[in-house]
Amino acid sequence: MNLEESLNQRLEILLSSGVITQRISDYSKTVVKLLINQKPEADCGKAAMFITHLAMAGQRILEGKEEKPLDDQILETVKQEPVYGSALDFLTNMLNQTDLEFPDTEKNFLTVHLCNLLM
Repeated sequence: MNLEESLNQRLEILLSSGVITQRISDYSKTVVKLLINQKPEADCGKAAMFITHLAMAGQRILEGKEEKPLDDQILETVKQEPVYGSALDFLTNMLNQTDLEFPDTEKNFLTVHLCNLLM
């Protein structure tokens, strides 16, 4: 099974178990395509963590729930990573694919996952 199939299968499991909605699944699959285009050789485990967090973040937004903020020290460390700029570019691109309004807390967590993924 290739990376795209693996990530989409993970989303199907979340959808079929009622953890996420079809809307969130569809959006997350769009992001999977963006990810595969940008980093086809991405580590499967890191990609799975990112996509799962993205799907759960989208669902939290739909339900009006908020994640606890990321520790400032972690965020400052991530900002020093050479891939930080690329992570922000990818984040901006993927957020432009949806009308969901991701709060800064979710953006920060997703940026951490993206930096980890893009290293």
